[in-house]
Amino acid sequence: MTIPGQLITAVDMAIASGIDPKRFRAALRAASLDWHPHNGRWEVVRGSDQHQDMERVMAQLGGGRFGLRSTSKAVQGGSLAAIRDEHYVLDLCDAVLGLKAVRQHCFPFLTGDPDRRGHRKALPVDGFYPALGLVVEYHERQHRERVGFFDDKPTVSGIPRGEQRRRYDERRADLLPRHGYSLVVLNVDEFAHDRVKRLLRTPQDQAIVSRRLASFIG
Repeated sequence: MTIPGQLITAVDMAIASGIDPKRFRAALRAASLDWHPHNGRWEVVRGSDQHQDMERVMAQLGGGRFGLRSTSKAVQGGSLAAIRDEHYVLDLCDAVLGLKAVRQHCFPFLTGDPDRRGHRKALPVDGFYPALGLVVEYHERQHRERVGFFDDKPTVSGIPRGEQRRRYDERRADLLPRHGYSLVVLNVDEFAHDRVKRLLRTPQDQAIVSRRLASFIG
């Protein structure tokens, strides 16, 4: 029922099973399950002991088993809940480029605003293709539209979340080219979507990605 050697994140597992990701992560911490060391993301290999431990925690929260069925539907575009639109778009980029992106990669020069103690966290990028020196970002509606209450919530640096998001987008657009990396930003409005800006995942999506990444193909 699982795919040997395939990585899965805690967020993907929670979304696919209808569990709030924050609640799931809190339950995993309470169960003393550790974070994967790469870029601070919680990743486990399907079929591993830790994957089975995570599924046991999920069962306690009332979620379903995260198996092959939900993943395959998500990759084919048949289930919006199984995987985030960002992952879907990056899968299309992988297919078009014939390469696998390093997801949520962090560069030492790309950091967020300092918190109250002066600490700066790394700002991950959605997808990085080292062989091409290419970074791909997928921007959902919140990168281009105001999202009411959530945009007004304060951040650790003291500015509203919406302003921080805008500032960080500009920082990526400025610093990545200055350090020799190409940046391609794919926006939700480029693709067919529903009224709440969730992608409909149509056959035309790959052609859109191919056109935007044409200079990096081959």
